[in-house]
Amino acid sequence: MADQGLSAEEAGYLTDGSGRAAETVLARLIDTGRVRVSRDGLVSAVRQDDRGAITSIEARMLSQTRTAVRFGAVVMSATHSAEMTQLHRLLLDRGLMQRPRRRNDGWWFSLAVAGLLTLAGFVSPVFFAGVPIALGFFVWQYGRSPVTQAGKDALRHVTAHDRVHAVALYGLTGKVGGQSVGELFDLPPNVVQMVPPKAREERRRSSSDRGSRRSSSSYGCGSTSSSCGSGSDSSCGGSSGCGGGGGGD
Repeated sequence: MADQGLSAEEAGYLTDGSGRAAETVLARLIDTGRVRVSRDGLVSAVRQDDRGAITSIEARMLSQTRTAVRFGAVVMSATHSAEMTQLHRLLLDRGLMQRPRRRNDGWWFSLAVAGLLTLAGFVSPVFFAGVPIALGFFVWQYGRSPVTQAGKDALRHVTAHDRVHAVALYGLTGKVGGQSVGELFDLPPNVVQMVPPKAREERRRSSSDRGSRRSSSSYGCGSTSSSCGSGSDSSCGGSSGCGGGGGGD
């Protein structure tokens, strides 16, 4: 299914923020063989230049890893980089994200007032005039998500059809089809756990919302050794890839 122009890191950002986008970019560099990861979690660029980078975030990671860098440090550095800020601005400009608004604890009060004014309006219609005002306060106090409806619609078309998109949707510490996403890259658990804790907590929250709907159908890979090797092929299981499943949230 088409992803309506979303790159893997854009899908990651819309799913779970800048940390997820950074994980996704690093996953793509591993997938294409431009960086290697040692068993103790050191990331090293295969070449000593940025040749082959397709995004500014990739170029940053390749430059950073010319000497070996800890796995978590690579993710954290990219998460808070100027290049990641540019990605955020791009998503804002495309109308896929918006400035979030924190929910006020008293959001329910405005809704209750609107209900009371509506009831009172049947007795004296003058009260109806206050309903739109109360509802306006309710909308403001209720807050809003950083992802717009357009962004949510775009995410519905993204599936974990390859292991890089599996990272975008579930994170390296997530699971898809009962298998750890990190295992799809042959990453040992001690390396995967180097992903910054905040990113892991956000992944658990998002996975609880999506897991039952996508994990069993959107990534039809078998065992790690047979379906998702660490070579440069960007899809699992050779040219046929992994079968795409249902859409996103």
